[in-house]
Amino acid sequence: MSTLLATMELQRTVHSHHGSEEGPSPISPEPLRLDIGDSQQSDPPTATTAIPQSARKAEWRARFTSFVVANFLPLAFLLATVVSLAYPVPGKAVAGWHVGSIAIAQAINNCMVFLVSGLTLRTTEFQDTLRRWVGVVYGLLAILLITCCLGFATVRIGFTPREFAAGLTIFCVVPTTLGVGVALTAAAGGNQALALFLTIATNLLGIVTVPYELRIVLAGASAVTVEPGSLVLKLLLTVLVPTVVGKLLRSFSKRVRSFVANHKVGLSIFSHVNLALIIWQNLSGARDDLVKQKLTSILIIIAASILVHLIYLVFNGVVVVALRLPVSEAIAVLIMSSQKSAPVAVTVISYITTDTRQRGLLSVPAIIGQLTQIFMGSVLVRYLKALVPPEAED
Repeated sequence: MSTLLATMELQRTVHSHHGSEEGPSPISPEPLRLDIGDSQQSDPPTATTAIPQSARKAEWRARFTSFVVANFLPLAFLLATVVSLAYPVPGKAVAGWHVGSIAIAQAINNCMVFLVSGLTLRTTEFQDTLRRWVGVVYGLLAILLITCCLGFATVRIGFTPREFAAGLTIFCVVPTTLGVGVALTAAAGGNQALALFLTIATNLLGIVTVPYELRIVLAGASAVTVEPGSLVLKLLLTVLVPTVVGKLLRSFSKRVRSFVANHKVGLSIFSHVNLALIIWQNLSGARDDLVKQKLTSILIIIAASILVHLIYLVFNGVVVVALRLPVSEAIAVLIMSSQKSAPVAVTVISYITTDTRQRGLLSVPAIIGQLTQIFMGSVLVRYLKALVPPEAED
């Protein structure tokens, strides 16, 4: 028995010795598994690094798209300005299409803007707004009357050419912005329903008030003259009628309401494109005169636009504090009463004169004024937002 055990131990020792010399068995899967593991691990780093890169690209695309959509109006204005100055021939040709005294392309663009306004107009929130009559009454008076009085000063500024003074004056007399003011009010935490009401009410009432105020303000001190009756009729056809048509379509058609609800951003962009096309046509017509202007003349217009907006902000700010309006209402009234509408100003200009050169020069202060309001407003809302208690935000 002991001999048998000794023999088995000797065989185990010999086998162990040979195994250590020959290394792993050729059929052992271990080396193969290690090799495959190494080869498979060489690919994942490429895949894992590709995923974050694609995610970053998607994030940047989303940020870029969001920026363009949020700032489409000023970007469109800037693009229209660059294109009209760089290559004015197409814009000048389109601006020359007339039916009588009406520039047909601009009239169509204007109708599209107010058609979209009617399609997106919601009046369900106005009942509560009308109960807050103090802010409503002051907002209407400030936009349609009080701020317009600054035109008596701007029309007498010695700009060169004289059309710059008239253009800035027209900008002071027109109603509040069509969409920018409401957007700024929302960003500042103000009363959006009140801002929207002031926008709609003043732009519709302005059809009647603006022509007669312009005749008074521009009388004897301007390079242009105004025929109120004709201007009222043209504004009725290109502002009131499309707005009413859009509102009726929204009110009586579920399909239209559904379409508007699903394409809010697209409709906003479409409206802004039409505004930019109006700017493009007007500036193209005055391109030759604009490039001849000294840089100091343009800088003076920019400074004057900033000053006008600051005067509006300070004056309206003092009044809303004196009226002791609730914070959200005060913000809405302050912003809307301090804004003026370049699209409406350019529309009025297109009906005052058929001279494409004069239209372009008159439009410059309005365009600069609108851009000034946007950039200054984007800074202002940060401070106004901090004044709104969380429970008071709309």
